[in-house]
Amino acid sequence: MKDPELISKSVYYQLSDLFDISAIYYHGGRLILRARPHLEKSEAISTMHKRLGIAGYSASIREDGDGLLIGVKEVAARKIPILNIVLFAVTLVTMFLAPALLTFSFDYFRHPGAIVARIEFTLALIIILLCHEFGHYLAGRRRGVLMSLPYFIPAPNIVGTFGAIIRSRSPFTNRRDLLEVGAAGPIAGFLISIIALAIGLYTAQVIPVATEGMMSLGDSLLIKFLSWIIIGPIPAGFQPALPEVGIAGWFGMLLTMINLLPLGQLDGGHVIYGLIGQNQHNLGKFFILPLAILGFWWPGWWIFGVLVLFFGIKHPPTINDSMPLSPAARIMGYAAILIFIISFVPVPFIFD
Repeated sequence: MKDPELISKSVYYQLSDLFDISAIYYHGGRLILRARPHLEKSEAISTMHKRLGIAGYSASIREDGDGLLIGVKEVAARKIPILNIVLFAVTLVTMFLAPALLTFSFDYFRHPGAIVARIEFTLALIIILLCHEFGHYLAGRRRGVLMSLPYFIPAPNIVGTFGAIIRSRSPFTNRRDLLEVGAAGPIAGFLISIIALAIGLYTAQVIPVATEGMMSLGDSLLIKFLSWIIIGPIPAGFQPALPEVGIAGWFGMLLTMINLLPLGQLDGGHVIYGLIGQNQHNLGKFFILPLAILGFWWPGWWIFGVLVLFFGIKHPPTINDSMPLSPAARIMGYAAILIFIISFVPVPFIFD
């Protein structure tokens, strides 16, 4: 057992609603819990085995007077995360080669400076995604939630990826933990996205608006504000031409904004469920209508809406929804909502 302190915290949170745990010891490579069941004993033990099994642990039980001694150990030693490493490497390749994958041609890379530009874009965007996912990971460790390493998703699209996901290996004990873990990722990724976008705006050239048949990137409230602060007033008919670092920052904000939609088990679903509990379902249903309307300007919203409906709008409950939120958790939740509002781009891609 590589991290007994983290695992003991996670095990305690997972079992505290089932047992009155008076002590936890670490001995002989396993945790020993002295506990009395809150529920009927067989029901508490059955639920315990189910939860620990999902997290990758097994438990043995021995009667101890009027209580129980529960021994918890890892089912198997953790191995090198081969799949995570392979997906990360493939995603780096697809991000770098995205222009070629879209056009089935390497003509883009014949332009002067193209290779350096793609390296800048790839490094900037992968750092944003890494900060986002490890924001979740570190917040989970802080609250005793066992998290997987991130799984990056390569894709033959405009940026070469669908982002990354991270799985919880243990259930969320309460809304505070859910909220903090859900909000930490978007906040971390958002801060790095701002830096990348600011660097891009500082070095951007102001050019005439794209001609007919060209695509331009949509603006959010934050992008308009940063443009005004860094570049100054932009004349009508002109726009900043972002370098690759700035484009990576723009896409980082777009991915953050989409993740913060208050739907299902997206980060936004975690945040809103953490703040208002089961009323998240009603807010999630309300958001489907604006997505359907915005789809007339950008059909990507329709595709995204169908995926959300397929996986579910409603967020599942935590083990103990009644536990009150801490002030710090509320601040993180409100910060995530603010990030969503100022980053929202109604029409991400505009074709002139």
